[in-house]
Amino acid sequence: MIKAKRPGIDVSVVLFYKPGNIPARLKVSEITLPLSRAMEGFITGLSGHQRMESMMYARQYADAHRLEMIVIDLLVGFELPLYPKMLPPELVKEHDVLNLFRASKELIGQIAEYWQQWVIEDEGTRAKTRYEWSRPSDFVARRPDLLPRLLELDEFEHIHVVTYPAIAAYHDKPLTATSFRVGYPLIERASARFHPDIEVIV
Repeated sequence: MIKAKRPGIDVSVVLFYKPGNIPARLKVSEITLPLSRAMEGFITGLSGHQRMESMMYARQYADAHRLEMIVIDLLVGFELPLYPKMLPPELVKEHDVLNLFRASKELIGQIAEYWQQWVIEDEGTRAKTRYEWSRPSDFVARRPDLLPRLLELDEFEHIHVVTYPAIAAYHDKPLTATSFRVGYPLIERASARFHPDIEVIV
């Protein structure tokens, strides 16, 4: 009997190095896409159909700053089926992947309430008017560092993989990113694009 392939999400982690400093090996647990606000304990990479366009911005940044750019391609697995429509709050518990591009208005509203509370705690009450709370491409993209707090809540703690808009450290517009915790066991494949000599350790 042929074993069915586990479903997965293609994620590309972009890294920058000074010329001559490219490592011979990289551990997946130690790499992540540089975001405008770092997320401790998580690995983040580019994903979605605009991945190539997003990497073009990274290439422009690398060229402008005379840096070497490395791309680590990962296939990130998941166990529960993806929801085919716009995910409502009551069905979050049935899935282990949360895609904020495929979330209902009700779910976005629920997440925005948490985000607004945390942003105000961090930035003060005036921050309430600085964000567009109906658009994850604004409030999530500008504060991706709050994602770990969301995944600590009871209704989201079972979520393993999140796809969402994020602003990278090298570009000022939201890009499609996917994040998962360091140590996540379902990394099905990992390789260095254009650098087959680099050993990638899962």
